[in-house]
Amino acid sequence: MQTPAQTNLSSDYYWDNYQFVLRYIKKHYKNLLIEPEIEFLNQFDLLSKSAQCLYLRLCSRSTTWFQTHKISYPEIDSLLDALQELIDIQFLQRYSADTILPELLHVLKKEICLEIAHQLFPDQKISKSLAKPNLVDLLSNQPHLGLISGDDFIQPTNKSYYLFTTFLFFGSRHRDLTEFVVRDLGHRQFVDVSEEDLIPYFASRKEIEQKWQLSLWREWFWEIKEQPDSVTSIMASFEANVLPMISDLTDLVIPAFEKMLFQVGRHLERNLQLEHALNIYAYASSINSLERRVRLLAKLKRTDEAIYWAEFGLEYIENPAEIHFFQDFLAKQASKKHIKKVTSSLKDAELIEIDISWQGNVEQGVVDYFQKQGYYATFSENRIWKNILGLLTWDLLFKEKKSGYHHPFQYAPSHYGQLEFAALSQQDFASRLEILDDADQALVFMQGVGERQQGILNPLVDWYSLDWEFMENAIRVIDPKALRSVLTYMWNHLATHAKGYPDLFIEKNGIYCFIEVKSPNDHLSAIQYFWHDYFRQIDIPFRLIRVQWK
Repeated sequence: MQTPAQTNLSSDYYWDNYQFVLRYIKKHYKNLLIEPEIEFLNQFDLLSKSAQCLYLRLCSRSTTWFQTHKISYPEIDSLLDALQELIDIQFLQRYSADTILPELLHVLKKEICLEIAHQLFPDQKISKSLAKPNLVDLLSNQPHLGLISGDDFIQPTNKSYYLFTTFLFFGSRHRDLTEFVVRDLGHRQFVDVSEEDLIPYFASRKEIEQKWQLSLWREWFWEIKEQPDSVTSIMASFEANVLPMISDLTDLVIPAFEKMLFQVGRHLERNLQLEHALNIYAYASSINSLERRVRLLAKLKRTDEAIYWAEFGLEYIENPAEIHFFQDFLAKQASKKHIKKVTSSLKDAELIEIDISWQGNVEQGVVDYFQKQGYYATFSENRIWKNILGLLTWDLLFKEKKSGYHHPFQYAPSHYGQLEFAALSQQDFASRLEILDDADQALVFMQGVGERQQGILNPLVDWYSLDWEFMENAIRVIDPKALRSVLTYMWNHLATHAKGYPDLFIEKNGIYCFIEVKSPNDHLSAIQYFWHDYFRQIDIPFRLIRVQWK
């Protein structure tokens, strides 16, 4: 894939981008903002452009404090005037603490920290080799005795309101204005959606506050979780700040809430806090959390409870990959001799010997094995199924521009992967797949799409792995009916079945086969087993091969 040439950005490109964000907020969220948020926007609008640029520059940095004599941005006219303007309306504050804050020490060079240390502790011998973090610990919260000039250090205030505006725009605290830069430099290309067609991510103040609160707690969790004895703090904070939200969660927030519960539960498991983890999973309704709950109950010898929840999962869960887990768990409880389906399948796998020099690159070793026998052999996995589906359905994927886009940096509409997404275009999808009856026509169609859309992000198309020779070989030998069957199942299960395909594809004299490769110590996942079984049902040739070294 060719990377687009870099674009020369103007020196105040970030100001233009933030104006885009502000227009979006004022258009979609004006009636959902509270007084302090409105006041922040009004005050920002009253600033001169130079002051706005300076404030945006400082807020976009991870540094907390800045030395004024080191600030230099060529696009900002009269830096001193801009500084004073921001200070006058309290968008900036000078350093006024009596003690040295650690955040400020991180800004200073190590040599300056050493000079301060020698003046504060003249009787101590402080080595030049002392690491900067140790210097920070030594000097933090010590009286600075005039050694630091407050006039030389500034900090942006109201930064939480600035971050709140980008949160409203993206619907997340994990994305920021650098998304504009990456796009404008040509490093990423997105489907073009006009500003007028963007719709708000949030529909109510309640959704905003819940997502904001949950995001803040999750960030706090990721910061504290690696600290010693963090479990007590996590559980106390969870009960005080997260638990009260559960009974009144909005639909928009539930997916993020479920993901957070699973992450917290897994952290507690890894710290051997199994009962705490079970308590967390009890509040979750996701498939992943239910599986962990069953596993934990079995581990704790609470077999009856584990069986109850496995039966619950088998009755209410539709994801075939997860159904395998619950089926196997229940069968194992019924018979001590039961061997899991995936384990049994791997046990019966075909064995081949390849040279041990391929250890660490086993799939390539198997490719080499078949190529030496005269086969066309290549990696397949996601290089065939997703690319074919993405190219064939490009227009169907992105036709909902007026209902599924909240900002211009989405890889797909927000309802991509949901049941209603496939239902919206089921008839058009079925008609499109008829093109596969003519391999030449299908290839010409997909190549045309590839040329027109080259490099634009699509959740199904991987431009770097797009191999037209492989695509042609596969489409010409796979029965169109079987090919349509796989693509149709994918289209209706995009959220759960866009992975797990066999590793390799081989073909000789029109006879082909897909191959799953497992090294001596490798395991078979449930989703891999599902596709293997599905291929057999629709008569797509498939071999499960286990490698032995020689």
